[in-house]
Amino acid sequence: MEALVALCLGRPVPTTVPPETTRQIARAVRQRIPLERILAFQRVSHARFSDALVHEFRRLVPADQQSEGLSDLSRFLVDLVSSFSLACSAAYAAEEQAWLTSIDGSRGELVRTLLRGDHTDLNPAKALRYELANRTHVGLILRRDARDDDAESEGLDRVAAKLLTRIGATAHLVIPSDEREVWAWGGFTDPRSAAVRSLPVVPGALVAVGRPSRGLDGFRATYDEAKAAARVTLYSPARARGRTVFFEDVRLAALLTSDPERARSFVRDELGALGHPREALLRETVRVYLECNCSPATAAARLDVVKNTVVYRIRRAEEMLGRSVKEQQGILWAALHLVDVVDPAESQYSA
Repeated sequence: MEALVALCLGRPVPTTVPPETTRQIARAVRQRIPLERILAFQRVSHARFSDALVHEFRRLVPADQQSEGLSDLSRFLVDLVSSFSLACSAAYAAEEQAWLTSIDGSRGELVRTLLRGDHTDLNPAKALRYELANRTHVGLILRRDARDDDAESEGLDRVAAKLLTRIGATAHLVIPSDEREVWAWGGFTDPRSAAVRSLPVVPGALVAVGRPSRGLDGFRATYDEAKAAARVTLYSPARARGRTVFFEDVRLAALLTSDPERARSFVRDELGALGHPREALLRETVRVYLECNCSPATAAARLDVVKNTVVYRIRRAEEMLGRSVKEQQGILWAALHLVDVVDPAESQYSA
């Protein structure tokens, strides 16, 4: 909008970045997204902006008046891209310098070094004030959406510390990834004291939890598991808010969704019409039926329905699948397990 106003009023192109871009750059620095990636994204955005602007110019300006105007417009767009890129680079450098010299920034960089397995000349335990080698660790990732931002909301770093205390951790390490995400570890001298399953739901936030694991390798492993559990929720973001997700509960889904687009395609191909959102009851019946070794009586007991209801639902499901549910049972069960994770679009299923 600033560029359009400048063009309309004949002013020079803007030489500073707007507040929205400044906030985006701050988040990128904290997430260690490189400047080159940001500039590449901006080049694509500017190309689309330029194409749209030139298209509208050709539509609105008479053909015999376009020659000189297009030349001026071209110079303006070149200056705009150059000025904006320079301003973003300067803002990124300033933000990076401030972040890396801050306590949170320096601790965050050390943690990222440890997670990558890179060498560091620092004593990590001393620098982080958190023992790594002789402890069992439980990793957490807490994330809050922008729509859940509230001036009265408690900071995620404080929430993480309270959660770690609740599960009995004797040591805490909390690292802000950005203003809406923190990474946290709890240390235990006795792994049996880790009451991980006592973690509550945090309203408006996702809490992803790795399994207890020991030593420096365990410090990395439990974080990777929490990260994988958080990733699974990205495929159904509406269900991620206000949810605590344990890696051990979603590890199969985490494995099967390492390529999300192929996972969605697999679900659509395998389930067909049975994958439609309104067929959730049939899908649950088939899943329970398979888990009960295809016993209608056992499945009926688990579902709290009569045996004939299970038989009817299985027959309906087989009509939708076009085959017996006993064919390739493992593949069918995996698709049934995934359908509520990848949340494929309703429009992609036949009615």
